[in-house]
Amino acid sequence: MSLQKMKERFCHLCKIYPTQMILTFILILSIIFLLNDDFLYKTPVGKITKVVTTESKNVTNHNNGSFPVTEKAYAQKLTIKLLNTSKKGSKITLKNTYTFSQMDSFKLSRGDKLFLQLGPKDSLVSCSIQGVKRDSFTFILIAVFIYLILLLTGKRGLYVSITTIINIGIFIAALQFYSEGTDILLIANILIFVFPCITLLLSNGFKKSTFVALSSTFLTLTVSLLLFKLALTYGEEIDYAALDYIVGGHDLEQIFFASVELAGLGVIMDVSVSLCSSLYELVMKTPDIRFKELLLSGRQIGYDIMGTMINVLLFTYVCGLMPLIILKMKNDISLITIIKLQIPFEICRFLFGSIQILLAIPISIALSGVFLLKRRSKK
Repeated sequence: MSLQKMKERFCHLCKIYPTQMILTFILILSIIFLLNDDFLYKTPVGKITKVVTTESKNVTNHNNGSFPVTEKAYAQKLTIKLLNTSKKGSKITLKNTYTFSQMDSFKLSRGDKLFLQLGPKDSLVSCSIQGVKRDSFTFILIAVFIYLILLLTGKRGLYVSITTIINIGIFIAALQFYSEGTDILLIANILIFVFPCITLLLSNGFKKSTFVALSSTFLTLTVSLLLFKLALTYGEEIDYAALDYIVGGHDLEQIFFASVELAGLGVIMDVSVSLCSSLYELVMKTPDIRFKELLLSGRQIGYDIMGTMINVLLFTYVCGLMPLIILKMKNDISLITIIKLQIPFEICRFLFGSIQILLAIPISIALSGVFLLKRRSKK
């Protein structure tokens, strides 16, 4: 294809899909900028231009529980070009060693970017590697995510991105308030009210189905948390000392309860919106639908989403727990012991979230039915 034809086709695409082409152009510029953002850092950043790897003597890894492992080790001679600071353009040579498993070391390749520590008075003689620079790829993934959500959903995607940013900001502020001494349960109670309002109202708009979904979300949360509180009050006493990474013990119960409040919030909103929006549209399209038919339709929709949502919850917890479980098993802790003593709280959160999904289905159907009755009574 000639250059002239490519130019004509590009102009044709710009006329047909102006918004999509602008988004694509912005994405390309963002990626180029993120791959060349080294000038923004005060810490010296270097790029590996040459790597010479040789096999070294075997080493024994004593961090593998009761079974030390002997594995191959490798030595690397790196030629690095500095990309920022006053030493930009200078080249240095450093050494790196890594093992076959790369458990506590890492293999470097040509093109990798590194954070460096220069010597006294920014000397290049005694430099050291501080870490691998990977933040550019993280931000590129975020840029691609925003690009796809805007490209596929348009204005709705913009609202979703805004709500996500707002919710992250609120959560960070909440953690700051907690570090300053605010009660964790008070913070959690505020968050489980604020998050659904921001997410549903901005994402779905100020529609009747949105308010029905909000009502369903809050009612499901209230009922499920009352059930959970009863289980804590009259059930077997919980040993909160098994919580991972605890510091101090004055508010462990409050921390656990707060985590449970927030654990299933996302799936409750998802189920409530799916059911309420579907039944609302069904009422709008078929105004003469009978109440029993509406309930049966809602129940069928609930059956379809129940299994997938519970499995989404399960896989989310499994992904989060997998590194911890493997680490503990490598330290000679049996899987049964981990399940019984190490991760009972995660299992509890999963079961509680599943119960919330099951409660959200009949509550959403019932509230949608009430809306139908009120709509008919006004006619």
